[in-house]
Amino acid sequence: MKTLVIADFPAKQGKFGELEAALRAALPDTRAFDGCHSLDTHLHAETDTLTLVEYWESPDHYQRYLAWRAENGLPEALDDLLEGGFAAFKPRTFVATDI
Repeated sequence: MKTLVIADFPAKQGKFGELEAALRAALPDTRAFDGCHSLDTHLHAETDTLTLVEYWESPDHYQRYLAWRAENGLPEALDDLLEGGFAAFKPRTFVATDI
């Protein structure tokens, strides 16, 4: 079941450059992770928010990816860079339908 994920990363004031660098370093591994079909980044300059638009093979692939990221420490690395901290990170997931 193809899965769309939209994930917003709003930078804390003065932290956008650090957030951009952290994601630039992390995203090649995301794109190479099993089940990731594509990942594009978009900037909302007025709010210093980076939005990731990702397509995954299935919800299970995405969940395995999130578990892997939790194990390798990315949430902790981003916590001080995100408005509201990593606890406020709430990706939106959508499962493809054949309507």
